[in-house]
Amino acid sequence: MKINKLQSEIFNRIAAGEVVESPASIVKELTENAIDAGATEITVSVRGGGIDSIRITDNGCGIDFDELPTAFLPHATSKIRSLDDLDTISTLGFRGEALPSIAAVADVTMISRTTESEFGGKIGYENGKLVMHEECGASFGTVITVTDLFKYIPARKKFLNKPSREETKIFTLIEHLVLANPNIVFKFDSETKHFSSPGEGLESAVFAVYGDTVLKNTVAVELDEPPMRVTGFACVPTFTKPSKNYQNVIINGRYVESQDIQYAVYSVYAQYLMKRQYPLFVLHITMPFDMVDVNVHPSKLQVKFADTVKVKSLVARAVKDAVLPKLTDAKKLDEEDFGVEPSPDYGKAHILRSFFDVVPNMQVAASSRQPVADEISTEPASSFVPSSDIPEPPPEKHYLDMQSVEYGAESAERFDPVVCEYIGKLFNTYLILEHGDNCYFIDQHAAHEKLLYDKLLRSYESKRLQTQPLMIPFVFDVSASDAELINENIDLFEDCGFGISPFGDYTFTLSYLPYECAGIDFQSFVSDLLLLVNSREKSPMILKERLMQSACKAAVKGEIDDLSKTEIESLLGEMSAKNITLFCPHGRPIAVCFSKKEIEKWFKRIV
Repeated sequence: MKINKLQSEIFNRIAAGEVVESPASIVKELTENAIDAGATEITVSVRGGGIDSIRITDNGCGIDFDELPTAFLPHATSKIRSLDDLDTISTLGFRGEALPSIAAVADVTMISRTTESEFGGKIGYENGKLVMHEECGASFGTVITVTDLFKYIPARKKFLNKPSREETKIFTLIEHLVLANPNIVFKFDSETKHFSSPGEGLESAVFAVYGDTVLKNTVAVELDEPPMRVTGFACVPTFTKPSKNYQNVIINGRYVESQDIQYAVYSVYAQYLMKRQYPLFVLHITMPFDMVDVNVHPSKLQVKFADTVKVKSLVARAVKDAVLPKLTDAKKLDEEDFGVEPSPDYGKAHILRSFFDVVPNMQVAASSRQPVADEISTEPASSFVPSSDIPEPPPEKHYLDMQSVEYGAESAERFDPVVCEYIGKLFNTYLILEHGDNCYFIDQHAAHEKLLYDKLLRSYESKRLQTQPLMIPFVFDVSASDAELINENIDLFEDCGFGISPFGDYTFTLSYLPYECAGIDFQSFVSDLLLLVNSREKSPMILKERLMQSACKAAVKGEIDDLSKTEIESLLGEMSAKNITLFCPHGRPIAVCFSKKEIEKWFKRIV
């Protein structure tokens, strides 16, 4: 076997595979170099999502003219001199592969001048080869321009996202850098976006990235226990977000992703959070450099702690000490103390309205079916592709459908709610019915949810979808990446009856929605919306189906909504009239049956 020594252009491109994944990874490497160079102002300009060009300007210490070629050599760095330095890395970047790797996959020009130099130096690379090195006039600092990314590797270029998505990734990175380096002025511009941060501390950085509303609904966090310290901001428990995109962990000035820290913070808020709601926080954690390893991931996004338990405990106590004093007791939030207006109460009247007011002429007989006149066809919809995450109905005999069901060796019988006698409710959730020798339990929320879903689906398929305007549009903020995904699907939302419109760069309004969904919980719906647009399944049909499933959460709630007997009769009557399949849109059973014989076996009356 012959061993070949790789040429520089080959191993530089191999190294580029780790360092240069996208335009955002180039921006990350170069801005971190600027920060390490002591820059107090950094400007990032991109065109074509960074694929066409990236220009980064800083006022850092610069590079001497004679050192410019060295900066582009493999394994060259100003940040490590000995093996011991690896254990105490205090800078953001030190990889010697960054500049040569970037130069291997794009055209690069660098202009730099130190404060001691009368002139600056200019150096250029094309296809990884030096094409220019000359003196030039320049301001103090460094300007580096990267153009035509993957020009020499078209196979890599085809895997990039469209320019708008790549630009969003870069802007999200800039937001992280602003929060991690609040005393540096950052400026960003592209064909569509212009942004700047004042560089006047963390409070101003949070304001620049998230705005005044977020800042007003956070509290300062500070806990100093040498050799570690935690500072920053965390949201009040009444102000949460529908995703984890608003959770920022900065270790020794480096933005990282840490599930350990996220869980430590979540544990403080857990008992106060609604489902699929998450705390917002920006936490700076400082500790000796030998207590954290930043080299466990090529991009240094993940870290490993020497004492994870100690770090998690410190973070949890820091957040708890800041947040819990705002609570009036261990379980109840005092919204006045937080300065937060209570969310609008869309209570039971609104929730029930979405079903009961839609069928105002419904009549229910005590012992026979009374079909409801409905201008929309009751034929089952068939054009939607079944969602892959909805389980098939389980085979146990106790779960019912509206067809014949055989109970053991007993005779078949058809389940019809209105011919049953209503006995009562269990846990304010399950309706109990009796007919003949059978007892039925019906989940009121699942039943109502199925009715809403079927009606919404029929309305959509018949092109007779009716919408209801909101008196006050619901306004919600999202991250830059989520905003990009929502914008891509606005037409789809409108097609399903949801009026979602941009209201700023990363703010949207919900101004109308399907009439059947008038009682929906807006915050929960937005959470589901973000999960949908971030899911791997991008098929429009699947997204529409799942959107309607989420919308049907306007149904009456178990343990919350105390339905009157009239409302219960209306619900059972509609179930009977529509002949619904007794599994909710999410695959859960709606009704369960037990025979008298089975119950008697429980109590050993028969064997």
